[in-house]
Amino acid sequence: MKGLVCFTAVLALMGGVPATAGDIEFKPVDTKKLVIQPSKMAANLAAGTINLVGQGAANSIENNGYIKTLNNLFSIKKLEPRFQTGPSSLPSPNMYKSTQYKSYNSPVMPINQPAIRR
Repeated sequence: MKGLVCFTAVLALMGGVPATAGDIEFKPVDTKKLVIQPSKMAANLAAGTINLVGQGAANSIENNGYIKTLNNLFSIKKLEPRFQTGPSSLPSPNMYKSTQYKSYNSPVMPINQPAIRR
């Protein structure tokens, strides 16, 4: 993974460097500006590299078994509230068994099937 990120960064940097080493122009730096603005291509390249590295790090952390175990150990499990939020103090409808019945038209497997004789 590290090799892939380094290789991508090197390719990105090589893409930003001009291919010819021709005449060099002297461009004086404006010292009256507080920040020198990067070119659009350099800004896009930096943003793409940052996104690539960030996504790679997030994926590696998300797929890490140790991190998942730590999150399961130290996370707080949210329980379903027993009472509705707001001005009503009535119990939550989910506490009643009648709201958890299966659908009335779900198919049921037959217990035994009579043998067909010919």
